[in-house]
Amino acid sequence: MSHILVASADDIVEQILVQCWLFEARAGDYASARANAERTLERLLSRGLPAKSAPGGALLLDPYAANNAIKSRVGEPADEAWPHWQRTTRRNAVSLPCAPRTYRVTLRREWHSYAATAGRPLIFRLPLPLRGAQRGAARVRLLEPRNGLREIRETAGRVELRLDAAPAGEPVVAELVVEFIGGEVRDPMGTSAPLGAAVESDDQLWLREREGLIAPSAAVAALAADLANGSATARDFVHAAWDWLMTNMQFGDVHREDLDPDDALGGLLRTRVADCVLGSSLLAGICRARGIPARVVSGFLLHPANLGPHSWAEVRLAAGLWAPFDFGSWCYCAGDPADPEWGRFFRGRVDARLLAEVAPRDFTGWGSAPPPARWYRLERLRDGRMEHSLHALPGGNLVRRDLLDLEVVGPASAAAASSGGTEL
Repeated sequence: MSHILVASADDIVEQILVQCWLFEARAGDYASARANAERTLERLLSRGLPAKSAPGGALLLDPYAANNAIKSRVGEPADEAWPHWQRTTRRNAVSLPCAPRTYRVTLRREWHSYAATAGRPLIFRLPLPLRGAQRGAARVRLLEPRNGLREIRETAGRVELRLDAAPAGEPVVAELVVEFIGGEVRDPMGTSAPLGAAVESDDQLWLREREGLIAPSAAVAALAADLANGSATARDFVHAAWDWLMTNMQFGDVHREDLDPDDALGGLLRTRVADCVLGSSLLAGICRARGIPARVVSGFLLHPANLGPHSWAEVRLAAGLWAPFDFGSWCYCAGDPADPEWGRFFRGRVDARLLAEVAPRDFTGWGSAPPPARWYRLERLRDGRMEHSLHALPGGNLVRRDLLDLEVVGPASAAAASSGGTEL
Protein backbone atom coordinates (compact mmCIF):
# COMPACT_ATOMS: atom_id res chain seq x y z
CA MET A 1 0.00 0.00 0.00
CA SER A 2 1.11 3.54 -0.67
CA HIS A 3 2.13 5.95 2.07
CA ILE A 4 0.80 9.50 1.80
CA LEU A 5 2.94 11.60 4.11
CA VAL A 6 0.88 14.73 4.62
CA ALA A 7 -0.51 14.87 8.19
CA SER A 8 1.30 16.60 11.04
CA ALA A 9 2.56 14.83 14.12
CA ASP A 10 -0.11 16.71 16.10
CA ASP A 11 -2.80 15.30 13.80
CA ILE A 12 -1.53 11.78 14.41
CA VAL A 13 -1.20 12.20 18.16
CA GLU A 14 -4.75 13.52 18.44
CA GLN A 15 -6.05 10.64 16.35
CA ILE A 16 -4.23 8.10 18.54
CA LEU A 17 -5.70 9.81 21.61
CA VAL A 18 -9.24 9.37 20.24
CA GLN A 19 -8.63 5.73 19.42
CA CYS A 20 -6.87 4.66 22.61
CA TRP A 21 -7.37 7.16 25.45
CA LEU A 22 -10.61 8.96 24.57
CA PHE A 23 -12.47 8.14 27.77
CA GLU A 24 -9.54 9.30 29.92
CA ALA A 25 -9.39 12.58 27.99
CA ARG A 26 -13.13 13.12 28.33
CA ALA A 27 -12.93 12.38 32.05
CA GLY A 28 -10.63 15.37 32.52
CA ASP A 29 -7.20 13.78 32.15
CA TYR A 30 -6.38 15.13 28.71
CA ALA A 31 -2.72 15.82 29.54
CA SER A 32 -2.06 12.20 30.49
CA ALA A 33 -4.01 10.90 27.49
CA ARG A 34 -2.03 13.19 25.20
CA ALA A 35 1.26 12.05 26.74
CA ASN A 36 0.32 8.40 26.19
CA ALA A 37 -0.54 9.13 22.56
CA GLU A 38 2.76 10.92 22.05
CA ARG A 39 4.69 7.96 23.45
CA THR A 40 2.74 5.65 21.16
CA LEU A 41 3.71 7.71 18.12
CA GLU A 42 7.36 7.67 19.19
CA ARG A 43 7.17 3.89 19.52
CA LEU A 44 5.56 3.51 16.09
CA LEU A 45 8.26 5.69 14.54
CA SER A 46 10.98 3.59 16.17
CA ARG A 47 9.39 0.52 14.56
CA GLY A 48 9.47 1.99 11.09
CA LEU A 49 6.30 4.03 10.67
CA PRO A 50 6.95 6.02 7.48
CA ALA A 51 7.60 9.74 7.94
CA LYS A 52 9.42 12.61 6.31
CA SER A 53 10.60 16.06 7.30
CA ALA A 54 8.89 19.03 5.70
CA PRO A 55 10.64 22.36 5.07
CA GLY A 56 11.26 23.83 8.49
CA GLY A 57 11.69 20.45 10.11
CA ALA A 58 8.06 19.50 10.82
CA LEU A 59 7.34 15.79 10.65
CA LEU A 60 4.80 14.57 8.12
CA LEU A 61 3.09 11.17 8.37
CA ASP A 62 0.36 9.02 6.84
CA PRO A 63 -2.65 8.98 9.23
CA TYR A 64 -3.94 5.74 7.74
CA ALA A 65 -0.59 3.98 8.19
CA ALA A 66 -0.50 5.09 11.84
CA ASN A 67 -4.02 3.77 12.48
CA ASN A 68 -3.26 0.46 10.82
CA ALA A 69 0.00 0.06 12.72
CA ILE A 70 -1.92 0.03 16.00
CA LYS A 71 -4.56 -2.42 14.80
CA SER A 72 -2.01 -4.78 13.24
CA ARG A 73 -0.39 -5.49 16.61
CA VAL A 74 -3.27 -7.69 17.70
CA GLY A 75 -2.90 -8.73 21.32
CA GLU A 76 0.79 -7.90 21.54
CA PRO A 77 1.40 -7.56 25.28
CA ALA A 78 4.41 -5.29 24.85
CA ASP A 79 2.39 -2.68 22.98
CA GLU A 80 0.37 -0.67 25.48
CA ALA A 81 -1.63 1.06 22.74
CA TRP A 82 -3.26 -2.18 21.54
CA PRO A 83 -5.17 -3.10 24.74
CA HIS A 84 -6.16 0.53 25.26
CA TRP A 85 -7.45 0.72 21.68
CA GLN A 86 -9.53 -2.42 22.05
CA ARG A 87 -10.78 -1.42 25.48
CA THR A 88 -11.89 1.94 24.06
CA THR A 89 -13.71 0.38 21.10
CA ARG A 90 -15.49 -2.13 23.32
CA ARG A 91 -16.51 0.54 25.79
CA ASN A 92 -18.03 2.53 22.93
CA ALA A 93 -19.84 -0.58 21.68
CA VAL A 94 -21.77 -1.06 24.93
CA SER A 95 -22.41 2.62 25.63
CA LEU A 96 -26.03 2.74 24.43
CA PRO A 97 -29.19 1.24 25.94
CA CYS A 98 -31.00 -1.38 23.88
CA ALA A 99 -34.46 0.07 24.45
CA PRO A 100 -35.64 3.03 22.34
CA ARG A 101 -34.38 6.40 23.46
CA THR A 102 -34.77 9.94 22.21
CA TYR A 103 -31.46 11.25 20.89
CA ARG A 104 -30.44 14.79 20.01
CA VAL A 105 -27.58 15.23 17.55
CA THR A 106 -25.96 18.59 16.89
CA LEU A 107 -23.88 18.83 13.73
CA ARG A 108 -21.91 21.94 12.86
CA ARG A 109 -20.62 21.54 9.31
CA GLU A 110 -18.10 23.80 7.59
CA TRP A 111 -17.57 23.68 3.85
CA HIS A 112 -14.15 25.11 2.98
CA SER A 113 -14.24 24.11 -0.69
CA TYR A 114 -17.18 24.39 -3.06
CA ALA A 115 -17.92 25.13 -6.68
CA ALA A 116 -20.09 28.01 -7.82
CA THR A 117 -21.93 28.00 -11.14
CA ALA A 118 -22.95 31.33 -12.64
CA GLY A 119 -26.68 31.93 -12.42
CA ARG A 120 -27.32 29.01 -10.08
CA PRO A 121 -27.61 28.91 -6.29
CA LEU A 122 -25.00 27.28 -4.11
CA ILE A 123 -26.39 24.07 -2.62
CA PHE A 124 -25.19 22.60 0.70
CA ARG A 125 -26.67 19.46 2.24
CA LEU A 126 -26.89 18.04 5.75
CA PRO A 127 -28.02 14.51 6.71
CA LEU A 128 -31.33 13.76 8.40
CA PRO A 129 -32.61 10.50 9.90
CA LEU A 130 -33.99 8.69 6.89
CA ARG A 131 -36.56 6.15 7.99
CA GLY A 132 -40.01 7.11 9.15
CA ALA A 133 -39.70 5.81 12.69
CA GLN A 134 -36.66 7.99 13.28
CA ARG A 135 -37.85 11.26 11.88
CA GLY A 136 -38.14 14.04 14.39
CA ALA A 137 -37.95 17.79 14.68
CA ALA A 138 -34.93 19.38 13.02
CA ARG A 139 -33.58 22.92 13.34
CA VAL A 140 -31.15 24.29 10.80
CA ARG A 141 -29.26 27.59 10.93
CA LEU A 142 -26.87 29.15 8.45
CA LEU A 143 -24.07 30.64 10.56
CA GLU A 144 -21.79 31.94 7.81
CA PRO A 145 -22.26 33.92 5.62
CA ARG A 146 -24.93 35.84 7.48
CA ASN A 147 -26.69 36.97 4.30
CA GLY A 148 -27.52 35.22 1.08
CA LEU A 149 -29.72 32.31 2.21
CA ARG A 150 -32.39 31.81 -0.42
CA GLU A 151 -34.30 28.86 1.07
CA ILE A 152 -34.09 25.63 3.07
CA ARG A 153 -35.58 22.45 1.64
CA GLU A 154 -36.14 19.23 3.58
CA THR A 155 -36.55 15.85 1.89
CA ALA A 156 -36.15 12.24 3.02
CA GLY A 157 -32.71 11.84 4.53
CA ARG A 158 -31.42 15.37 4.00
CA VAL A 159 -31.91 19.08 4.42
CA GLU A 160 -30.69 21.41 1.72
CA LEU A 161 -29.56 25.01 2.07
CA ARG A 162 -29.62 27.18 -1.05
CA LEU A 163 -27.53 30.33 -1.10
CA ASP A 164 -27.41 33.10 -3.67
CA ALA A 165 -23.67 33.50 -3.15
CA ALA A 166 -20.86 33.27 -0.62
CA PRO A 167 -17.77 35.44 -0.10
CA ALA A 168 -14.93 34.16 -2.25
CA GLY A 169 -12.58 31.95 -0.26
CA GLU A 170 -14.72 32.04 2.89
CA PRO A 171 -16.21 28.90 4.46
CA VAL A 172 -19.93 28.23 4.53
CA VAL A 173 -21.00 27.12 8.01
CA ALA A 174 -24.33 25.63 9.07
CA GLU A 175 -25.68 23.98 12.20
CA LEU A 176 -28.21 21.16 12.35
CA VAL A 177 -29.95 20.04 15.53
CA VAL A 178 -32.16 16.99 15.10
CA GLU A 179 -34.08 14.98 17.69
CA PHE A 180 -35.23 11.44 16.89
CA ILE A 181 -35.87 8.00 18.34
CA GLY A 182 -33.40 5.15 17.99
CA GLY A 183 -32.90 1.74 19.50
CA GLU A 184 -31.34 -1.64 18.95
CA VAL A 185 -32.12 -3.45 15.69
CA ARG A 186 -31.85 -7.23 15.79
CA ASP A 187 -32.41 -10.14 13.41
CA PRO A 188 -35.45 -11.92 14.90
CA MET A 189 -33.97 -15.26 13.71
CA GLY A 190 -37.21 -16.24 12.05
CA THR A 191 -37.59 -18.14 8.80
CA SER A 192 -34.91 -17.36 6.24
CA ALA A 193 -35.30 -17.75 2.49
CA PRO A 194 -33.59 -20.79 0.92
CA LEU A 195 -30.32 -19.97 -0.77
CA GLY A 196 -31.07 -19.17 -4.40
CA ALA A 197 -34.76 -18.42 -3.82
CA ALA A 198 -36.52 -16.00 -6.15
CA VAL A 199 -36.49 -12.34 -5.11
CA GLU A 200 -39.54 -10.09 -5.42
CA SER A 201 -39.27 -7.16 -7.82
CA ASP A 202 -39.06 -4.51 -5.08
CA ASP A 203 -35.74 -5.95 -3.90
CA GLN A 204 -34.18 -6.59 -7.32
CA LEU A 205 -32.47 -3.22 -7.00
CA TRP A 206 -30.11 -4.70 -4.41
CA LEU A 207 -29.03 -7.49 -6.72
CA ARG A 208 -27.49 -5.19 -9.32
CA GLU A 209 -24.04 -6.26 -10.47
CA ARG A 210 -22.71 -2.71 -10.53
CA GLU A 211 -23.21 -0.09 -7.85
CA GLY A 212 -20.45 2.11 -6.51
CA LEU A 213 -17.60 -0.14 -5.41
CA ILE A 214 -19.66 -3.26 -6.11
CA ALA A 215 -18.85 -4.68 -9.55
CA PRO A 216 -18.46 -8.13 -11.13
CA SER A 217 -15.39 -9.88 -9.71
CA ALA A 218 -14.19 -13.40 -10.45
CA ALA A 219 -12.42 -13.55 -7.08
CA VAL A 220 -15.52 -12.50 -5.15
CA ALA A 221 -17.72 -14.90 -7.12
CA ALA A 222 -15.33 -17.78 -6.39
CA LEU A 223 -15.28 -16.95 -2.67
CA ALA A 224 -19.09 -16.75 -2.62
CA ALA A 225 -19.33 -20.16 -4.30
CA ASP A 226 -17.06 -21.67 -1.64
CA LEU A 227 -19.10 -20.09 1.15
CA ALA A 228 -22.31 -21.46 -0.33
CA ASN A 229 -21.17 -25.03 0.35
CA GLY A 230 -23.15 -26.21 3.36
CA SER A 231 -25.43 -23.14 3.38
CA ALA A 232 -29.10 -24.00 2.97
CA THR A 233 -30.54 -20.54 3.63
CA ALA A 234 -29.63 -16.90 3.12
CA ARG A 235 -28.95 -16.60 6.84
CA ASP A 236 -26.59 -19.60 6.77
CA PHE A 237 -24.72 -18.03 3.90
CA VAL A 238 -24.28 -14.55 5.36
CA HIS A 239 -23.17 -16.07 8.67
CA ALA A 240 -20.52 -18.06 6.79
CA ALA A 241 -19.48 -14.89 4.96
CA TRP A 242 -19.29 -13.04 8.28
CA ASP A 243 -17.00 -15.67 9.78
CA TRP A 244 -14.76 -15.50 6.71
CA LEU A 245 -14.53 -11.70 6.87
CA MET A 246 -13.77 -11.64 10.59
CA THR A 247 -11.09 -14.32 10.22
CA ASN A 248 -9.40 -13.27 6.99
CA MET A 249 -9.76 -9.48 6.82
CA GLN A 250 -8.48 -6.70 9.06
CA PHE A 251 -10.40 -3.54 9.79
CA GLY A 252 -8.22 -0.61 8.75
CA ASP A 253 -7.92 2.52 6.66
CA VAL A 254 -7.39 2.31 2.91
CA HIS A 255 -6.44 5.12 0.55
CA ARG A 256 -8.81 4.92 -2.38
CA GLU A 257 -5.96 5.16 -4.88
CA ASP A 258 -4.71 1.82 -3.52
CA LEU A 259 -7.85 0.05 -4.73
CA ASP A 260 -7.56 -2.10 -7.83
CA PRO A 261 -9.16 0.08 -10.54
CA ASP A 262 -10.34 -3.00 -12.42
CA ASP A 263 -11.55 -5.09 -9.46
CA ALA A 264 -11.87 -3.08 -6.26
CA LEU A 265 -13.50 -5.82 -4.17
CA GLY A 266 -11.32 -8.59 -5.57
CA GLY A 267 -8.30 -6.49 -4.68
CA LEU A 268 -9.43 -6.38 -1.05
CA LEU A 269 -9.21 -10.18 -0.97
CA ARG A 270 -5.50 -9.79 -1.74
CA THR A 271 -4.64 -6.90 0.57
CA ARG A 272 -6.95 -8.20 3.36
CA VAL A 273 -7.58 -4.69 4.78
CA ALA A 274 -10.90 -2.81 4.57
CA ASP A 275 -12.60 0.13 6.28
CA CYS A 276 -16.31 0.26 7.09
CA VAL A 277 -17.38 1.27 3.56
CA LEU A 278 -15.13 -1.25 1.84
CA GLY A 279 -15.96 -4.08 4.24
CA SER A 280 -19.69 -3.45 3.86
CA SER A 281 -19.37 -3.28 0.08
CA LEU A 282 -17.42 -6.56 0.07
CA LEU A 283 -20.08 -8.31 2.15
CA ALA A 284 -22.81 -6.93 -0.13
CA GLY A 285 -20.89 -8.08 -3.20
CA ILE A 286 -20.43 -11.58 -1.80
CA CYS A 287 -24.15 -11.85 -1.05
CA ARG A 288 -25.25 -10.50 -4.42
CA ALA A 289 -22.97 -13.03 -6.13
CA ARG A 290 -25.25 -15.75 -4.71
CA GLY A 291 -28.54 -14.00 -5.48
CA ILE A 292 -29.07 -12.52 -1.98
CA PRO A 293 -30.06 -8.83 -1.99
CA ALA A 294 -27.66 -6.75 0.10
CA ARG A 295 -26.95 -3.05 0.44
CA VAL A 296 -24.63 -0.53 2.07
CA VAL A 297 -26.18 1.94 4.50
CA SER A 298 -24.55 4.96 6.12
CA GLY A 299 -25.12 7.42 8.91
CA PHE A 300 -23.67 8.15 12.33
CA LEU A 301 -22.75 6.03 15.31
CA LEU A 302 -24.37 7.49 18.42
CA HIS A 303 -21.68 6.46 20.88
CA PRO A 304 -21.69 9.38 23.31
CA ALA A 305 -17.90 9.49 23.67
CA ASN A 306 -17.13 9.08 19.98
CA LEU A 307 -19.98 10.23 17.76
CA GLY A 308 -19.03 9.85 14.12
CA PRO A 309 -19.85 8.76 10.55
CA HIS A 310 -20.07 5.06 9.79
CA SER A 311 -21.30 2.56 7.19
CA TRP A 312 -22.56 -1.00 7.55
CA ALA A 313 -24.42 -3.59 5.48
CA GLU A 314 -28.00 -4.83 5.42
CA VAL A 315 -28.81 -8.25 3.98
CA ARG A 316 -32.26 -9.47 2.94
CA LEU A 317 -32.83 -12.79 4.68
CA ALA A 318 -36.44 -13.23 3.55
CA ALA A 319 -39.20 -11.14 2.02
CA GLY A 320 -39.55 -8.04 4.18
CA LEU A 321 -36.72 -9.08 6.50
CA TRP A 322 -33.46 -7.13 6.33
CA ALA A 323 -30.78 -7.71 8.97
CA PRO A 324 -27.77 -5.48 9.73
CA PHE A 325 -24.15 -6.69 9.62
CA ASP A 326 -21.39 -4.33 10.76
CA PHE A 327 -17.82 -5.17 9.67
CA GLY A 328 -16.66 -2.78 12.40
CA SER A 329 -17.18 -5.72 14.78
CA TRP A 330 -13.66 -6.78 13.81
CA CYS A 331 -12.46 -4.08 16.20
CA TYR A 332 -14.10 -5.84 19.14
CA CYS A 333 -13.08 -9.44 18.41
CA ALA A 334 -9.74 -8.78 16.63
CA GLY A 335 -10.53 -11.30 13.93
CA ASP A 336 -11.92 -14.07 16.14
CA PRO A 337 -15.57 -14.73 15.26
CA ALA A 338 -15.63 -17.51 17.86
CA ASP A 339 -15.07 -15.05 20.71
CA PRO A 340 -18.13 -15.81 22.89
CA GLU A 341 -18.80 -12.15 23.75
CA TRP A 342 -17.43 -10.09 20.87
CA GLY A 343 -17.16 -12.37 17.84
CA ARG A 344 -20.77 -11.80 16.77
CA PHE A 345 -21.44 -8.53 18.52
CA PHE A 346 -22.83 -6.71 15.48
CA ARG A 347 -23.70 -9.78 13.40
CA GLY A 348 -27.43 -9.45 12.75
CA ARG A 349 -27.64 -6.62 15.28
CA VAL A 350 -26.71 -2.97 15.60
CA ASP A 351 -27.19 -0.42 18.32
CA ALA A 352 -29.12 2.85 17.96
CA ARG A 353 -27.84 4.85 15.00
CA LEU A 354 -28.76 7.81 12.86
CA LEU A 355 -29.29 6.29 9.42
CA ALA A 356 -29.17 8.84 6.59
CA GLU A 357 -28.34 6.88 3.43
CA VAL A 358 -29.41 3.59 1.84
CA ALA A 359 -27.48 3.11 -1.38
CA PRO A 360 -28.29 3.63 -4.15
CA ARG A 361 -31.79 5.01 -3.67
CA ASP A 362 -31.57 7.39 -0.72
CA PHE A 363 -28.58 9.63 -0.15
CA THR A 364 -27.57 13.01 1.25
CA GLY A 365 -25.42 14.01 -1.72
CA TRP A 366 -22.67 16.60 -2.05
CA GLY A 367 -24.43 19.50 -3.79
CA SER A 368 -22.00 22.31 -4.58
CA ALA A 369 -19.26 20.77 -2.44
CA PRO A 370 -18.17 17.50 -4.10
CA PRO A 371 -15.17 15.67 -2.62
CA PRO A 372 -11.78 16.12 -4.27
CA ALA A 373 -10.40 13.41 -6.52
CA ARG A 374 -7.91 12.40 -3.81
CA TRP A 375 -8.53 12.85 -0.09
CA TYR A 376 -8.00 11.60 3.46
CA ARG A 377 -9.87 11.95 6.74
CA LEU A 378 -8.84 12.87 10.27
CA GLU A 379 -10.61 12.84 13.64
CA ARG A 380 -9.88 14.49 16.96
CA LEU A 381 -11.48 15.67 20.17
CA ARG A 382 -11.86 19.45 20.04
CA ASP A 383 -13.34 21.42 22.92
CA GLY A 384 -15.39 18.43 24.03
CA ARG A 385 -16.82 17.73 20.57
CA MET A 386 -15.81 15.11 18.03
CA GLU A 387 -14.27 16.63 14.93
CA HIS A 388 -14.19 14.76 11.62
CA SER A 389 -12.42 16.51 8.77
CA LEU A 390 -11.91 15.79 5.08
CA HIS A 391 -8.68 16.97 3.43
CA ALA A 392 -7.60 17.22 -0.21
CA LEU A 393 -4.47 15.62 -1.58
CA PRO A 394 -1.73 16.30 -2.32
CA GLY A 395 -1.59 19.45 -0.18
CA GLY A 396 -3.82 18.46 2.75
CA ASN A 397 -6.10 21.49 2.40
CA LEU A 398 -9.21 21.35 4.57
CA VAL A 399 -12.30 20.56 2.47
CA ARG A 400 -14.98 19.94 5.10
CA ARG A 401 -15.17 19.85 8.88
CA ASP A 402 -17.90 18.32 11.07
CA LEU A 403 -18.20 19.04 14.78
CA LEU A 404 -20.59 16.67 16.54
CA ASP A 405 -22.42 16.59 19.86
CA LEU A 406 -24.88 14.03 21.22
CA GLU A 407 -27.40 14.12 24.01
CA VAL A 408 -29.45 11.14 25.15
CA VAL A 409 -32.61 13.06 25.98
CA GLY A 410 -34.46 10.22 27.66
CA PRO A 411 -36.69 7.20 27.10
CA ALA A 412 -38.89 7.26 24.03
CA SER A 413 -42.59 7.74 24.66
CA ALA A 414 -44.64 4.55 24.72
CA ALA A 415 -46.55 5.68 21.60
CA ALA A 416 -43.37 6.39 19.65
CA ALA A 417 -41.71 3.15 20.73
CA SER A 418 -44.73 1.05 19.79
CA SER A 419 -44.93 2.72 16.37
CA GLY A 420 -41.58 1.30 15.35
CA GLY A 421 -39.07 3.54 17.07
CA THR A 422 -36.45 0.83 17.13
CA GLU A 423 -36.26 0.59 13.36
CA LEU A 424 -33.11 2.01 11.84
